Amino acid sequence: MDTKILRLLIVDASPDDTELTLAALQAGGFLLKSHCVQDLKGLQAAIAQGGWDAVIAERKLAHSSATAVLDTLRRANLEIPLLILTRAVPDEEIAVLMRAGARDVVLKNQISRLLPALERELAVAAERAQFRAGQEALKEMQEKHRAVVERGREAVCYVHDGMHIDANKAYLDMFGYASLAELEGVPVMNLIDKSDQARFKQHIRKSADVPEEFAAVRKNGERFYIETAVSRVTINGEACTQLLVTDISQLKAVEAKLQYLSEHDPLTGLYNRNHFLESLTRAVEQAKRDGTAHGIVYIGLRQAMRTLEHAAVDRFLLAVGRELREIFGSEDRVARYGDHEFAALTQEAQRKQLREIAARVEQALAAGPLSDSGLPGNVGYRVSFASITAQTESVQKALAALYPAREPAAAARAGSPPAPVAEAPAVPASSAEPTPVWPETSSPAHGSPQPPIAAPDWAAPAAARSADSEWRRRIGAAIRREAFRLIYQPIVNLHGDAAEYFEVLVRMVDDGGGLIPAALFIPPAEDSGQALAIDHWVIKQSIRTLAELRHQGRKVTFFINLSARALRDPMLALAAQQALRETRIKSKYVIFEIDEAAFLAHAEAAAAFTSAAKKIGCSLCIDNFGRALDAAPRLRDVPVEYLKLDGALLQNITSDAVTQAPLKAVVDVAKAMKKKTIAKSVESVEALSALWEFGVDYVQGRYFQEADAELNYEFHNEATLSSENSPHWTVASPRKSR
Repeated sequence: MDTKILRLLIVDASPDDTELTLAALQAGGFLLKSHCVQDLKGLQAAIAQGGWDAVIAERKLAHSSATAVLDTLRRANLEIPLLILTRAVPDEEIAVLMRAGARDVVLKNQISRLLPALERELAVAAERAQFRAGQEALKEMQEKHRAVVERGREAVCYVHDGMHIDANKAYLDMFGYASLAELEGVPVMNLIDKSDQARFKQHIRKSADVPEEFAAVRKNGERFYIETAVSRVTINGEACTQLLVTDISQLKAVEAKLQYLSEHDPLTGLYNRNHFLESLTRAVEQAKRDGTAHGIVYIGLRQAMRTLEHAAVDRFLLAVGRELREIFGSEDRVARYGDHEFAALTQEAQRKQLREIAARVEQALAAGPLSDSGLPGNVGYRVSFASITAQTESVQKALAALYPAREPAAAARAGSPPAPVAEAPAVPASSAEPTPVWPETSSPAHGSPQPPIAAPDWAAPAAARSADSEWRRRIGAAIRREAFRLIYQPIVNLHGDAAEYFEVLVRMVDDGGGLIPAALFIPPAEDSGQALAIDHWVIKQSIRTLAELRHQGRKVTFFINLSARALRDPMLALAAQQALRETRIKSKYVIFEIDEAAFLAHAEAAAAFTSAAKKIGCSLCIDNFGRALDAAPRLRDVPVEYLKLDGALLQNITSDAVTQAPLKAVVDVAKAMKKKTIAKSVESVEALSALWEFGVDYVQGRYFQEADAELNYEFHNEATLSSENSPHWTVASPRKSR
């Protein structure tokens, strides 16, 4: 037995019997801190001192008894074991004493029983104390959990056998119930729209922590969208289901708005060119698959409109859009195909029917929009049409049928479709090669927005190959000589962050010491695979520069631009990690920036690169966010901290609400995904104020400073937004790049 200290209170008038008791316990291995009293008065005084482990009392005391001792302990709220030690006791009194609270009755002539009886009761007392402590801890935990659930913003409910048994206030408010009593007994399936109930049952059975979206129904019948995560819990011994519910109606509304804006022309409200081409692609595929035929009607306006006043042209285009809606109806896809071009994808495919539709279009244009818009009568138009059948080879062949044949090289050099003809033949399988349709150019990974690239001349492939070879030679020589230079553009926080943020850009040094823009050498470097070597040089030099600035005490963070090929280089993150170790710089000050199109086009490589970057502690930024329609859903759960908005969204944002709508929708989506936004290409105080109103987090552009080889931008001079009022920005003088 381990030696232990026992704080013992003895109630006995006999000193000899007290000595006998102490000797028996000491022989059993107890170290005693004992105190002996002879009556109730002494007992009360001893109880007031506190700290006793057990009480041993004589059955009979002067003017008192063991029952009175038990009453005294009970009134003092002492839950310590009391044993009766006496010379003799009637059997019937033993039962009375035990019912009164005595833990055992030991005869003094059987003193050897005292030790095991006391040890047993001390162990029971310790277990009771642990049980009470556990109960208190459980109660405290339940109260904390209840407080978190009740006061939390996230809606939580508990379901048993498909019925609600508990829910917090956020859940009740979300579904329109006034109290828990009103919700109890209501099947959880009643709150799910019928269209989603089968899928919701599967979701609950899987108990998936991964949230899923469902259409839900409030008490008043209003339909809205939720996201739920399911987990199994036990409440009062019963297996239950916990649902964490998030109202995503606002996010769905923003996504729907963004979807609409991505598919429609902001001026006329018709579909835009991209959506029309997608619909045309599906129509061609359907015609090949099941023989369903369609028709295309093209409306082109004459170039003379380019010389007219913009407001008059806009009125005219709006009027044309209204007329085309009336003619084609809601089932046909009518689009603004270009600045002064319209197109419709119609279910009418017979040439006679298409000719009649074209005639109605010509008649409507002649009778209505021209006169109503106030334009001079010499502004003309031309309508053509073609059928899409199972023999239509491709979208390009379908479009080519709307235009007259001409030399491919001349078409490419012109950079625009030729003039339409009044009537085009059905698209044959052997149509001439169409004029190429070039996608919009995007900004390269290492620099400012890329200037438009002229369409190639198909008549001169040898010249193109020679140019590619020359670029490979020049880039290879620059890599060997490390003939590159980093330049930096400040990124300013709109909400009071005093840290310094710079985007790191790269330029190639030519033979004369001049700087070649990234838009010229990065695309051929990516095609030839040389971009990876440039990326490694950029990371190495950027981290070295960052280390120098941090060691000078500057709170600098770098956004390092990388090429699309960087995603497929497993060594790039290791190179960055090695550079960080050598310079002893924390990785949180390095943010890798990748173009959105590259990130989405190479999903597996992007996931691997993101994982590698996170392992070494670096953050990520997606450039040109908002350009791709499906980017938001695919980036929602990707651990990317920053989204740099596509520069096209910022064009003319100070003019009217129509041009601001796409930008605001994209910013709202980013906020819903809890990612920080950066607006680039900011060139005016008016644009800056609009961006602040939309809730953009960071801005950069020539309004603050052009990209420069020096890092001397004074961030502390910028206004910080510490109030709810819009800041009064002052016009800055743009710096020149060196």
